[in-house]
Amino acid sequence: MPVQDFIGTYTGQTRLGYPGMIAESQMIKDVASKAVTTAAVAFGLAVGRGATDGTVRLGGTGFEGITVADKTRAADQYVVGEMAGVLRKGTIWVTASTNVAPSDPVTFTAATGVIGAGLATTIAGAKFETTATAGNLVRVYLG
Repeated sequence: MPVQDFIGTYTGQTRLGYPGMIAESQMIKDVASKAVTTAAVAFGLAVGRGATDGTVRLGGTGFEGITVADKTRAADQYVVGEMAGVLRKGTIWVTASTNVAPSDPVTFTAATGVIGAGLATTIAGAKFETTATAGNLVRVYLG
């Protein structure tokens, strides 16, 4: 049942999560600040290293991490030149680009940063913690 107060109406249930939201407050996590180059990067996408030290981008070299949500940013993305939070170890919510299950290897497409099962590049030490269909939220652990 929705809750109503003098400001507005709110749903009775909060969302499970959103792309780029850190899923747990475990003690062991590694988030780095990296400058975004080339093009804007939405929250919850895999990024690779940029051409210079301390930078990341879609289609970069290797796997640097997954962009962490920062709700102070406009349009749920980091624009070129902004410092992005990049999770390198820990648990994060992402939007599955394919159907996934905990037994599937975590993979991504470098050019777009989308994460799913059966894509071009495997993320070493990562695992899906939940099952999801394409387009829905899934928890990913980076180890």
